[in-house]
Amino acid sequence: MINPALPGDNPDPSIIRVGKVYYATSTTNEWAPYFTIYKSTDLKNWKLINHVFPDGYKDMKNQWGENNFWASELVYDQKQNRIYAYYTAHNRETKGNPGLQCGTAWIDADKIETGKFTDNGPVIIEDECGAIDAFELQQNGKIYAFWKNDGNGCGKESWIWKQEINDSRTKLLGQKSKVFTNSQPWETGLVEGACFFTLGEYVYSLYSVGGCCDAKCNYKTGIARTKDLNSGIWEKYSRNPVMVSNDKWNCPGHGTVVKTADDRLFMLYHAFNKNYDVFVGREGIIEELIVGADGWPVLHNATLPNRPKADLDFIDNFEKDQKLDLAWQWPSKSQRPAMVFNEGLKLSASNENHGLGTFLGQYIKTVNFSISAEVNPGDAKTGICLGGAIFKSKWPGELGGIGITVSKDSVVVFDNFEGNYTILKASAEHLTNPVQLKMQISHDGRQIEFFYKKQAAEWLSFYRTDFLADKYVPWGMGYRAGILVKGNPSQTGTFSSFNLTNN
Repeated sequence: MINPALPGDNPDPSIIRVGKVYYATSTTNEWAPYFTIYKSTDLKNWKLINHVFPDGYKDMKNQWGENNFWASELVYDQKQNRIYAYYTAHNRETKGNPGLQCGTAWIDADKIETGKFTDNGPVIIEDECGAIDAFELQQNGKIYAFWKNDGNGCGKESWIWKQEINDSRTKLLGQKSKVFTNSQPWETGLVEGACFFTLGEYVYSLYSVGGCCDAKCNYKTGIARTKDLNSGIWEKYSRNPVMVSNDKWNCPGHGTVVKTADDRLFMLYHAFNKNYDVFVGREGIIEELIVGADGWPVLHNATLPNRPKADLDFIDNFEKDQKLDLAWQWPSKSQRPAMVFNEGLKLSASNENHGLGTFLGQYIKTVNFSISAEVNPGDAKTGICLGGAIFKSKWPGELGGIGITVSKDSVVVFDNFEGNYTILKASAEHLTNPVQLKMQISHDGRQIEFFYKKQAAEWLSFYRTDFLADKYVPWGMGYRAGILVKGNPSQTGTFSSFNLTNN
């Protein structure tokens, strides 16, 4: 296999097969659009084709979700020819942990690439500690929903729960029952991210324990099985954990198992690339499960990061675009930024995000890379930026950044990661023609050099600074590289192109 299968910040991935085609999704955390949809026919090459909610909260029933857009899970209902998405979000009407609720949305399977999901809103609600990580298993003519009560978020035990759900995935049926919890010495802290699949006479569950999402993570993966889903009796594998951190990947877990047409089993899960610390985020890794002599399907835990870096580069020629490439994201609590394509991308300005301005970003996929753009100087400050989290932010999506902009009368390098827009260097320049801007991120994300280039001139190194990458990396997320426009809402910034090149 080629890994990472889903490069960049793609936590909690889920995978299904519809005929000969595979679809995957992942957590988008504090970024919109919400919940990626990827497509592959070979489990090696993946293309971003859609999102569950392309316009963010505006696509959600009663715009109910505020943040914490976690753990989307795809399910194919063959009888209905529908694809359902289970997902977690925090209800804007509910404070604290109980606001973590699991919703469902659906789309006709043949419209997955071009259509919009219909949102059912919250379906799984835990009044005490909240519900996350919903999963579905269809068995013996019934549909079961599983989820985790987020006990660790409110000082309680965390359990995986099960309850029958109706055909439209709009209502739970009967009574909920406990599945299992973190009951063994190696199962530290909590249990979550459980997926379920059938093999032979057993239902198996791969599940995660421990801390998932930052530099202190200790995530591990175990497996359990039962012959009777309704018995409440689960046998945990004597050789657990089946997946732990190794010399290549850190904190692997929270994924989904898919069966190929030739009955092979593969798991798509997430892990941090150890060479990138946590700056890139948790990437989607795919690995085959092999049934051992003892009858248990296990992971070999020795996957290599072997995807060529050239695969990770991104080029966007805005002058040829008619709509925004699906790779671009904006902060999850904000509306989709106003923009038009007319001989380039004209992006509306603002002073949002603690003075940063309007920002569009995308995953970084390594820690040594350059970003560049060609911009047309105007009244607004228009440029490029590395986005992360405001220091001691109220929530992980409170966007901060460091970057370089130009206007018709200046070049500015700025930093607002401490919550205030601060100019690091400025130079008065009379600029009327297009200008190229570049940021070179090096030393594994810990140094940034800023350049600009006027027409028919050489690159000018304008400023260089050490960067405390570990200070501003958002919890549970990686950095974003992107473009921004700072100014009055009536102003726009014009971009001709954007490049991200990995070194």
